[in-house]
Amino acid sequence: MASNTLRPRIRYSKLSVSRDEVRFLEIEPANSINDPIVCRLVNLPLRKETEFIAISSLLGDATQQERILLDRSPIPVPTHIALGLKHVRAVFYPAIQKSQENAGKKKDSPGWLKTLLRHLAGKEHDGGPKLRVWIDCICLNSNDARENSKHRVIMYHVYQQAQMVVGWVGLKIPQTDRGIQLIQAFDQAMPEDWQEEGDREAHPENYAPHHEWAIPVIDLFDPAADTAVGTADFLNRDFFHRRWILEEMAMARVPTFLIGDAIVSWKQILRLNLAMEEFKDQESNVCPASTRPLIHEFPLGTIHELLDEFEKRKKMAKMESLNSKSVSGSTTSADSRSQSRSWQ
Repeated sequence: MASNTLRPRIRYSKLSVSRDEVRFLEIEPANSINDPIVCRLVNLPLRKETEFIAISSLLGDATQQERILLDRSPIPVPTHIALGLKHVRAVFYPAIQKSQENAGKKKDSPGWLKTLLRHLAGKEHDGGPKLRVWIDCICLNSNDARENSKHRVIMYHVYQQAQMVVGWVGLKIPQTDRGIQLIQAFDQAMPEDWQEEGDREAHPENYAPHHEWAIPVIDLFDPAADTAVGTADFLNRDFFHRRWILEEMAMARVPTFLIGDAIVSWKQILRLNLAMEEFKDQESNVCPASTRPLIHEFPLGTIHELLDEFEKRKKMAKMESLNSKSVSGSTTSADSRSQSRSWQ
């Protein structure tokens, strides 16, 4: 979140440079999603054993504010941010998960989400489970010149260490759940290696004009149906129209998006994009010809930037890996990696 407007007035404690400390919000459980946020700021070293979720979000309407209770003091924050914290609390807090019959273990939850939820719920801190989150508009002290100047570097290291980075895009509309059903159905039906190098030659039945993998799900893509309306609304959110925030999300080790109480992974979105691009540009025995012109109106462009950023990140990671292997266990290499982890 790059904007410095509407920063809450918070009493910040100094971060320890030698310990590579960052601030986290520890959020208390609640009985209802509408209960006010009660939390405290804690300074902790950014280490593997420090488990937390990072939140990426726009500030929303600057004129709409809500108070959270931070370190026993009421602090005004943009309503959009307060809603994001409430929904992250409802989805990830162990007490909330338990009262909702453990959403992380539902049969329709993706495996990666089940694993992360169990992992986050299983740890105890100071006598009980804690939900720790990092969000820059609260956890960074914009009045500290040093922290402000290192905003981007701090964010990179936080996003790399977080168990998950959640892009908060806002509340649901009535068609949202059906839209997410479409995204997940395409992801599940699509072969894992679809569009990967050599797969077209190995499995021609999955490409134009056959598209056999899409037969069970193509009917979900009716531009007039709730599935398409919900998906289009999701992809048209302001979050996806901000290049800088997509660049931030590309820093994440595990990037996801939260709309209301529903989580969608970036990989699911990108795989839907691959499918729609294929049907838009290629002849298909599965996708009706009458549907193809309508796909051109589908908001695929809103996530091209995200795809670009992740492709850049993938190439950079591959180059770093190759460079690391070329220096076989030398002390110089070890020192370099150690320095790169210290953003202070």
